[in-house]
Amino acid sequence: MNAQDLKNSILQLAIQGKLVQQREKEGAAKELIKMIKVEKEQLINEGKIRREKPFPKINEDEIPFDVPENWEWVRFGDLGSYKKGPFGSALTKSMFVPKGTDTVKVYEQKNAIQKSVDLGDYYITREYFESKMKGFELLPGDIIVSCAGTIGETYVMPTDFEQGIINQALMQMKLMPSVYVEYFLLYFDFILKKTARKSSKGSAIKNIPPFQELKNYVVPLPPLEEQKRIVAKIEELMPYVEKYDKAYFEVEELNKKFPEDMQKSILQYAIQGKLVEQRKEEGTAEELYQQIQEQKEKLIKEGKIKKTKNLPEITEDEILFDIPENWKWARFSEVIDVRDGTHDTPAYVSNGYPLITGKDFYNGYFELSKTQYVSENDYKEISKRSNVEVGDILFSMIGGNIGSMILIEPQNYFEMAIKNVALFKQYTPNMIMSKYLMYYLKSQVSRMKANASGGAQAFVSLTVLRSYLLPLPPLDEQKRIVEKIEELLPYTEKLVK
Repeated sequence: MNAQDLKNSILQLAIQGKLVQQREKEGAAKELIKMIKVEKEQLINEGKIRREKPFPKINEDEIPFDVPENWEWVRFGDLGSYKKGPFGSALTKSMFVPKGTDTVKVYEQKNAIQKSVDLGDYYITREYFESKMKGFELLPGDIIVSCAGTIGETYVMPTDFEQGIINQALMQMKLMPSVYVEYFLLYFDFILKKTARKSSKGSAIKNIPPFQELKNYVVPLPPLEEQKRIVAKIEELMPYVEKYDKAYFEVEELNKKFPEDMQKSILQYAIQGKLVEQRKEEGTAEELYQQIQEQKEKLIKEGKIKKTKNLPEITEDEILFDIPENWKWARFSEVIDVRDGTHDTPAYVSNGYPLITGKDFYNGYFELSKTQYVSENDYKEISKRSNVEVGDILFSMIGGNIGSMILIEPQNYFEMAIKNVALFKQYTPNMIMSKYLMYYLKSQVSRMKANASGGAQAFVSLTVLRSYLLPLPPLDEQKRIVEKIEELLPYTEKLVK
C-alpha cells in the first residue's frame, strides 16, 4: 500500500463514519439539514440565490455504503449553490484590459490549482463587470473549482482579495452557512473528484460533469460537531501519512536497487575469491599464467599474433583489493589478446556483413534493427585486425553505451565486422575463462565509466584496457566461480520481475 492508498483508506473510513466514534450529545444530521434548508430559503428570499426545482428523493440504489444512524444522505445541490463561469463568447481575451484603478480581476483555473489569489493578470473594465459579469462575482468564503484539464482542484477565497469574477474554466460554489467547508471539501476531493474524472465529458481534456449531474450526487452528512472531529482526526493523521510516504518511497527505492546491488555483491564476492572456497588440488594461478605465456610465445613465433609492448610492473597502489594466496594479479594483455575494430567509417551497403558497434548491444544481446552493413572486401579487411570468433568478448568502448558487452557463443555467432568495440580474445580458447572474464568486466563497468576520457563523447582506450588489472584464479576455480554466479544471478533477476 502506497501513501495515496493509505490516505484514501483513511478518507474512506472518515466518510463512512468509522474514523471517529459517534456521540449522542452531538445530535443527528436531520437537525443540521433543517438549519441548512432555513438558510437556503432565506438566501432565496433575499435574492442572493435562485430557487431550483426540488431534487428527487434519494433511493437505496444510489447509496454507495452504510453510514451511522445519526447521519443522513443528502444531495450535493442541497448544500449550496453552484455556478459555472461565463459562456465563452461572453468573456474573451479581446475584452481584457491592463490593470487599473477601475478594473476587475478575472480569476483563472491556476488560482484554484495553486491555491492563490495573487496569480493572473487578466482584467475587465468595471463598466463591463457591472453590466454583464456581476453575477459571476466572487465573495469571501466562495469555493472555486478547476473544471477542465486538472479537474476538481479547490480553493476557498480568503476574506481579503482583489475584487474579481470567475472565468470559463472555473466553477463557483457557495455553501450554506451551516455547512462545514472542510468536511465538504474532504468529500469533494475524495469522492466527487474521483467520480468526476470517471464520468468527465470531452475528449481532448476532461471536464467536470454537467451541473445537473453534479447537483444530484449524494453526500454522507454527519452532525456538525462530528464533521469537525472527523476533519481534526484527518489533520492529526496526515503528518503520519507524509512520514509513511517518505518511508515507503525509500523502501521502494531500496527494492528497485536491491536486485542490482545483489548482483554487484555476487560479482564482487566472486572476483575477490569469496564466493567459492579455494582448493589446494586445483593448483595456483601462477601455473595458469605460465601456461598462457607459453601459448602466447608460440602464437607469436607462428606469426598469428604480434608481440606486445612490455607492460609496467604492477605496484601496490594499483591493487584494487586483496585476493587469495593462490590467485595472481595480471594485466589484461598479459593473459588476453585485447584488440579493437576499425575506427574508420567504411561505405555502407544494403546487403553485406553487419558492422557492429556498441549501439547494437542490448542487455547482453545483439539488437540489429538499425545496424549498418559493409561489403565483403571491407569485412575481410577489418577482420584482419579483429576477427570475431566463439569465445571472444565484445566490449563497447565509446559513448553512453560504454561497458555494454556480449560474449560470443555458438548460438549468437555470425560473421561480423566491428567498429569502436574492444575484442577480448584468449590465447588458448576456453569458454570457462571467457565467462569469468566477462563477469569480471561487468563488475568493473562503473569504475571504467567513472575513469573514461573524452568528456561528452567518453571513451575507454585500448591502452587502458590492455593495462587494466585482472584478478586471476586457477582455471578449475574459475569454473566453480562461473557455476556459482550462474546459479545465483537468476534469483536476483526474479527479484526484478
